[in-house]
Amino acid sequence: MFKLLKSKKLYIHLAIIMGLAIILLIVAIYSLRSFTRHGEEITVPDFSGYYYNELKDQAEFSKFKFTIIDSVFDAGKEKGSIVSQDPKAESMVKEGRHIYLTVVAMKPETIEMPNLVDLSLRNASSVLETYGLKITKLSYVPDIAKNAVVEQHYKGEIIEEGTPIVKGSGIELVLGLGTDKNYIQVPLLVGMTRKQALEELHLASLNMGMEHFEEGDDTTTVRIYRQEPRYSQKKTVKMGANIDVWYKSDKNFDFDQYLKTLKAEEAKADSINLTRK
Repeated sequence: MFKLLKSKKLYIHLAIIMGLAIILLIVAIYSLRSFTRHGEEITVPDFSGYYYNELKDQAEFSKFKFTIIDSVFDAGKEKGSIVSQDPKAESMVKEGRHIYLTVVAMKPETIEMPNLVDLSLRNASSVLETYGLKITKLSYVPDIAKNAVVEQHYKGEIIEEGTPIVKGSGIELVLGLGTDKNYIQVPLLVGMTRKQALEELHLASLNMGMEHFEEGDDTTTVRIYRQEPRYSQKKTVKMGANIDVWYKSDKNFDFDQYLKTLKAEEAKADSINLTRK
């Protein structure tokens, strides 16, 4: 045993085995890198606005494979054009990567109108959102069931359950006034986007009135800085009333500071009113 440990041949053989193992490991690593094209990543372009056939015909996009996975209707964009992609633009991927595309549908998607009658305003809003529809106006009529849907209208006419309708259409809800005085609080809309304000108004049983865009009508960058009637903790307007709003760009206006000042002025006014009482 001791003679074997002292033998030079043993150590030579061990060295050869270790050397071969290291060589095989290096070869395997480089082979794997070559197989997976390690480090050979390319940037994904922005395909928005292109058409699927254009991508296949352009040599600069030949390093990618394209698959359409969905279509959406958008009246403001060209039919068949690409609206979104996965992976997103500027992502780093390997050559031959599949790019999954969503395109604008050639025809608007239609659905069957749900039945909203007797639902509360909140529940009706949820159902409409689920169906891809939206509220355009709230009207009120004498009815004992406050804020319950009495009728559902589309383009000024009653629309029955099951009627085919284009997804994204606006529905007018006719609701019950209930038995109280029907006066409600005006919510604070300042600082909200147009979408947020519409949701807040409809939940408060109110409508959007006149809209004034003072710095362009791009609804993605503007927020409300003024409203009439103004926000009040008192019940000052009737259900179904219109609230007029004015917009400014959030790029040029400090809404956070403005809201702090507005709330401070409101608190001060409430304090003065309590003192007078």
